[in-house]
Amino acid sequence: MGNKYYKWIIKILLMIIGVLYFIFLYMDLFNIETFIFSDMIKFICIILCFIISILTREHALCNKDVSLLQTGLFITILADLFLLILDNYYILGITLFCIVQIIYSIRYEAKKVSSTIRKFIIIFLAILIGYTAINIFIMKVDFLFMIGSYYAICLLTSLTKAIKAYKYKIYPNPNGQMIALGMVLFLLCDINVALYNIIGFISLTGKFINLLYDISSISMWLFYLPSQVLLSLSGYKFD
Repeated sequence: MGNKYYKWIIKILLMIIGVLYFIFLYMDLFNIETFIFSDMIKFICIILCFIISILTREHALCNKDVSLLQTGLFITILADLFLLILDNYYILGITLFCIVQIIYSIRYEAKKVSSTIRKFIIIFLAILIGYTAINIFIMKVDFLFMIGSYYAICLLTSLTKAIKAYKYKIYPNPNGQMIALGMVLFLLCDINVALYNIIGFISLTGKFINLLYDISSISMWLFYLPSQVLLSLSGYKFD
């Protein structure tokens, strides 16, 4: 594919994502329902991000790096399918996001693959043992809380590695900046996901709580899609 046409395709896809981004935010903000649901538009955007990463392979910084990125983005599609579209497979969806963050941690510190995987396994086993002990000796806790706790650790670990990769210039700029900012936005998204679900789970009421609930419901995707766009482009070898 000629470099000129390749760049135009990327630009067109980014423009489409940008238009869809404002459409679903507008729909969510004003509770608008049309022939296509807001969640479906969001899911289409995530698929487009994956397509962008596929298109960057011919112009990638490194084949191994872009392969890890594409794997992470593909699993992200599966996770969003279960969490967003099917909306009934929360444990499976969060588990897939754990795998995504582990893959990104490996990507950001490619020289320590074995130790990174080993640490994640040890952390998972420690949390699983703690969860089992609590359920046997103290109280029954939903498994969703356990896998959610593990995901939080996976996310913070990959975020830390992304920031270190930027700080120590593991990636050239703007790639390093895209990775660091993309992971920060990923964190902001998940903070709002946590707020949204906690407020909904414990059924708090009040003007401030209701406002916080509404803001978090919008802010999830306000941060999430830009994070995926930045990450999808972060494997590209810029001129």
